[in-house]
Amino acid sequence: MKKIFYIVIIIVLSMGCAAGPSKHDLDKLRDSLDNMVLWGTLRNDTAMLERALKLSDFLLNIDTTNIGKRHCYRHRSIIFSSLGHMDEAMANAEHAVWTLQANNPLRLIFLSAKYLREHNEDSAAYYIEKTIAVCDSSLNEEYNEDMAINKIKAIYLRDGEKNAKIYLLELLRTHPSPLLKSLDEEWNEWVRMNKEELGLLNIEVK
Repeated sequence: MKKIFYIVIIIVLSMGCAAGPSKHDLDKLRDSLDNMVLWGTLRNDTAMLERALKLSDFLLNIDTTNIGKRHCYRHRSIIFSSLGHMDEAMANAEHAVWTLQANNPLRLIFLSAKYLREHNEDSAAYYIEKTIAVCDSSLNEEYNEDMAINKIKAIYLRDGEKNAKIYLLELLRTHPSPLLKSLDEEWNEWVRMNKEELGLLNIEVK
């Protein structure tokens, strides 16, 4: 992993001599950040994660596109979560979702979780209902697996595990796709992972 960091340093220094970073340079730096965060979290390597955090700082200064900012903030959220700094993890995740469109279900689900964490039930309920409405609007026009999964997540936040599973079974009757079948088969694991993730944010689901 040290090799990755040395390559990053070389790229950064070479960019300093040029007029500005090329797309190729940015892609290399993003790939390096991906690798550093992956191996840092897998190996619980605090030093690697700290280096990844510094690289993300640098990238945020030179890559101001929504895609670039979302990439960096998402990784910073993972880093802070791995280091046990949940407030910083949540703040960076919020920066990431602001780069998404207002009606993007991922943004709406995040805001639902954010307000649940803050015990702001009215705002949480608003964003959960908005998520379901956006998903329903899309699904009424054409079946979309991403929208179906996002609606399951929203129902899980609002009504708990039992009702989310009921909706999944309803979907399976009309759209028996491999992804939905897999979710049904691995349901207990899916619930466990969600509880674990929400538990880190001090959110309890029914």
